Amino acid sequence: MSVSKLVEKLWETVGAKSISALCKPGQIRREGLANIEIERKKMLILAQTEKEIEDIKSGKAIVSLNDFNNPKIISLEGEQQYDKSGSMEPYINMDSLTKTIRANFLANELQKEMNIANSLIIAEEILSTDQTEPTTEQIEDDWLYRWRDSASTSSSEKLQELWGRILAGEMKSPGSYSLRTIDFIKNLTQKEATQIQKLFSFVFFGNIIKNKEIGEDFNNEYLKEQLRFGFLSEMQALGVISGVESFGLTSTFKSLKEEEFYHFYIYNDKVMQITHNDPKKELILGVIILTPLGHELRSLCPVTIDSTYLNYVIELIKSLGFKITIGDYIEDTDGRCYSRNNVEV
Repeated sequence: MSVSKLVEKLWETVGAKSISALCKPGQIRREGLANIEIERKKMLILAQTEKEIEDIKSGKAIVSLNDFNNPKIISLEGEQQYDKSGSMEPYINMDSLTKTIRANFLANELQKEMNIANSLIIAEEILSTDQTEPTTEQIEDDWLYRWRDSASTSSSEKLQELWGRILAGEMKSPGSYSLRTIDFIKNLTQKEATQIQKLFSFVFFGNIIKNKEIGEDFNNEYLKEQLRFGFLSEMQALGVISGVESFGLTSTFKSLKEEEFYHFYIYNDKVMQITHNDPKKELILGVIILTPLGHELRSLCPVTIDSTYLNYVIELIKSLGFKITIGDYIEDTDGRCYSRNNVEV
């Protein structure tokens, strides 16, 4: 299979802006290596670099990556110098101290490069299956450098995946993610990321749906525990949602057809279709809304809708007089979307 044009654009952009010192497939490609050899060499270098970082952190070595094709370790191990005068006075070996400082600095810089490289590889994996024609619009330099500096500080796999997804999304559609979102993710802890991902499993129609007649209560013991007021308040304090304290906030959905009420929502590779005989009827639901930041983060976190919450939403909509059918979401090679195997619930 040929490399997708989006992947080519990714590496052209990364190479032109010197975003990564470890991932330079353009340089390797000029040497005539096949695509499989490119991947092999890239992964070997990353694996070796991880080992070298550990050696550097332990004070055993430093590594030189001036020649990308031939990384070299420079050993720091050797005879140590000590104060042999017998004096108990404090003694600082400046040469040893300088080496230690230099080694720690290089280890930290290498760790940053590893973080960037891991996020770039995730972005590549995402774009490799997308045959969409790239837009002629380019990612802004300020955005790209902010992404690099922010991704370099994230060592956890969960956050590196987020950085990979945000770069892939921005590469496909420049302007999709704001600098504010980059700054938010940069300061996000792994615990907060997990909590936000949990929150998104309760998002439907771009909101958290609840019964508008009973305030904050979901009238369901499981949902009361999962979406307790304290948890929602924490998410609101982060700026992901809004309206936690509101008892009258609603969202109105009008018909997408003229002959009858019709609306739909795609989730979990399924399509929910909502219908009613009256085309003028409106679907009004109580909601806690996602903020603009929340919507951007939601697009980065593919999650499965919680099954108990899904059943709650279905019963809530049906109680308002609407009919619901659910089918498989299908997208053919021409980009046309439709549903099949529809079943009324």
